[in-house]
Amino acid sequence: MSLYHAVARHILAPGYDVLRGTHTAQFLGELERSQWWPRERIEETQSQRLRQLIEHAYQTVPHYRVVMQQRHVTPADIRSAADLTLLPVLTRPEVQEHRDELLSEGFPARLLRPTKTSGSTGTPLLFYGTREDQLNRGFARGIRALEWTGLRLGDRSLSVGRARLYSSERERMLRALSAQLRHRLLLPIDSLTNEALPDIVRRLSKLRLDGIGGYPNGVALLAAAMLDSGTPPPALKAVVTGGAELLSHERRLIREAFGLEPCSNYSAYEAFAIACECQAHEGLHIAAEDLVIEILDEQNQPVPPGTPGRVIVTNLHNYGMPFIRYDLGDVGTLLEGNCPCGRSLPRLGALVGRKSRFFVTRSGRRLFAGMLYLDRLAGLGMRQYQVVQEDFDNVVMRLIPPPGETSPAALASLEAKVRDMFEPKLGTELTLHIEFVDHILPTEAGKHVFMYSRVAGTVAGQSSTTRPGATGERP
Repeated sequence: MSLYHAVARHILAPGYDVLRGTHTAQFLGELERSQWWPRERIEETQSQRLRQLIEHAYQTVPHYRVVMQQRHVTPADIRSAADLTLLPVLTRPEVQEHRDELLSEGFPARLLRPTKTSGSTGTPLLFYGTREDQLNRGFARGIRALEWTGLRLGDRSLSVGRARLYSSERERMLRALSAQLRHRLLLPIDSLTNEALPDIVRRLSKLRLDGIGGYPNGVALLAAAMLDSGTPPPALKAVVTGGAELLSHERRLIREAFGLEPCSNYSAYEAFAIACECQAHEGLHIAAEDLVIEILDEQNQPVPPGTPGRVIVTNLHNYGMPFIRYDLGDVGTLLEGNCPCGRSLPRLGALVGRKSRFFVTRSGRRLFAGMLYLDRLAGLGMRQYQVVQEDFDNVVMRLIPPPGETSPAALASLEAKVRDMFEPKLGTELTLHIEFVDHILPTEAGKHVFMYSRVAGTVAGQSSTTRPGATGERP
């Protein structure tokens, strides 16, 4: 550990906590120790915190008190994560409908933190977290996750994302100070245009960076530009992506450009840092000391390890508005055994994606992302893509073609290959429209939604009058 790393970890971080009135560094130290505990000790810590949360929810949260009484369940019935099946799954629409009933009675309002999700699923959510859960526990989990990738406090890093909106000038100043102490630079994802990328790559090559992180689509665009320019990459310790699913072609571009296998970081506003790959790249370690993760089928039953299912989270530290068995809207798998790195934390499989990524036909047939094998587009050299079901009859595929293959003849050849790949998968009920574009706009949160249906939530057979949208339209 260098002198600055030691100063950042043991002096600057605790000093920043004093300014902010938090205890992130303290909890980081606890997490750095607990990750090496035997699995049994981790599970016992988790169970103890779960029992405390359930008792608190029963005593102070009207929604959970009613639910448990209706099911004849008492706090004494829930001793560990395995007993959570006694309670129902909480969905995003239910949170929207019962927000007031989910608030803990008597919890100090000054300690509640209103939080909004990005709405990349089409349904933004307003809920309340707490300083303890977010600024203390959540931030500590996030720093530990970066340590798993090889990055430490004080390492120089570039973040490809969006600037935050701050609720006060004090918060803005504190975040700016944090970025300075952590040697973190922000590269706005909106700046990654075809015109600007060559200059960004030139400037990047002159920076002394230890890590690059951010939205997968943004990091992949940066990687593609570096490959096109032939610019030698900076000598990085790690590349970390988060905020969206890391697709196979994005992983390949990042690996080729930077000479590193990227680490996928899984988080959500409702639970903050959830899981992250370590340098072994054999799944994502779950922060089981602070969270319970279940993988369930559509009947809310646990599925065996290795079987995809819905990712359900119980946040053990949000006492202001507890989320118990909350459906994150993602699909993932659990892995068996321990990681070669020696940590005993449970692991998620490397693929984590939105369960809402499917198309629906007039007959009611559903086509999920995995059934389409969209990663085959990488074999054609496509740098980015987006597939949108505009109505029950039409699917629009927007593609950024490989450099040097933009002549009419080259595009016609690519279109023929794409049709051969995907028209049989779509079947006769859906007509494929192909658009070659220069840029695909991200969502308002800066994420790249690669597959989206405008009718997946409607009743099949009720025709939509929506026509295929303009190039780069946001879903």
